[in-house]
Amino acid sequence: MAVDPVQASLNGRFTYRPDRGESWRILTGEDPVEGDCEDYALTLIWLYEARSMLRFWWGLITLKYVLWHCTGPGGGGHVVVWCRGRGWTDNIQRKMVPNLPPTYRRRFPYILPTLLLKFGLRPLLSRR
Repeated sequence: MAVDPVQASLNGRFTYRPDRGESWRILTGEDPVEGDCEDYALTLIWLYEARSMLRFWWGLITLKYVLWHCTGPGGGGHVVVWCRGRGWTDNIQRKMVPNLPPTYRRRFPYILPTLLLKFGLRPLLSRR
């Protein structure tokens, strides 16, 4: 699948930077942004939903988007996002694919209470 303009825009500004802790965030800046796999997935959802937090959360509640914890190509923990009607993507592939490559192993989806907890505890868990 081709990269759509929304994802291409994020790809052109995004640089991977691992967390020093567990800090999930949406990268709202227009300039180049840095983050990890969760930040990429959350930011992409937010951009697809026209930068609206209401639409962002509604997309997660209605399972239009599902964040999955998986084992990534290097064998470590990783997050990918499934987008209904589009496919799978992450900060490594940086494009939508109909199926995850065989080097990825899905472990579990992040359900809404977990997502709320990750955002709610962000100030306590962040060590940036």
